[in-house]
Amino acid sequence: MARWLGERGHCAWGRCAAPGRDRCFTGTGRRAPQRYCSARCGTRVRVAAHRDRGR
Repeated sequence: MARWLGERGHCAWGRCAAPGRDRCFTGTGRRAPQRYCSARCGTRVRVAAHRDRGR
């Protein structure tokens, strides 16, 4: 892991912010800070929040 991080300079990493998920992620930090382990996971959270606002 240390070698991988050293070769890439800096790296974004963390734990997925979705409820009920314990997955960790790594990324290159090329855009806005990452909160979810995948785009699918983030979409699922956003759709659930949208549905809750409509109720």
